[in-house]
Amino acid sequence: MFDKTLVMAIAKRLMDGSTQPEDFYREITRTLAEQMGSTRASLWIYPDPLLRDRIECLSLYDRTDAAWSQGAVLKEDDFGPYFEAMRRDNLIVASDARKHPVTDCFNEIYFEPLGIYSLLDVGITVAGQPFGLFCCENTTDVLEWTPEHVEYLRQVGTLLGFALRKAQAAAVPA
Repeated sequence: MFDKTLVMAIAKRLMDGSTQPEDFYREITRTLAEQMGSTRASLWIYPDPLLRDRIECLSLYDRTDAAWSQGAVLKEDDFGPYFEAMRRDNLIVASDARKHPVTDCFNEIYFEPLGIYSLLDVGITVAGQPFGLFCCENTTDVLEWTPEHVEYLRQVGTLLGFALRKAQAAAVPA
C-alpha cells in the first residue's frame, strides 16, 4: 500500500545536499498526500519547540488543485485541546475530525471553511527534540485512518527527523 522507497529517496536528496529544504518540503508533502490517499498533506514546525504553543506551516500540498501554500500559523490560544493532545501524545487520529474532542475546536475557523472532514497528525523530532508535525487531511468525506496509515506517517516522521538532523549537521562548517 505505502511505498517507503519514495520517501527514502526524497530524504536522501536532502541529506546529501542535492535538494534545497524548500524543495524538499514541497516534494515530501505532495508525496505524502498521494501515498496517504488524502486530499491535503502539510509539514509544520514549532517555532518554540519547548513550549509547542504555536505551529507554522512550511508546506501544504492540496491535491484538489495541485497547489502548495505555506506560512499559516495556528496558536494554542485558539486551539487549546489540539495543542494539549499533541504535547501529550504526539499523535492525533481523527477520522471524523469535526466530532473528535481534541479537533472539533477547528470546526468553525478551519474545517468548515476548507471542507475538511478527517485529520491525522504525527509529531516529528530531530535529535530527540520536538521539531514539528506532519498533518494529513481529507476533504469531501470522512477518511478512516487505519493503523497502517498511522505507522507509515510515524515512519516518515522518524525518517524526516534523521534527514533534517544530517542536513543540519552538514550545513555547520567544521
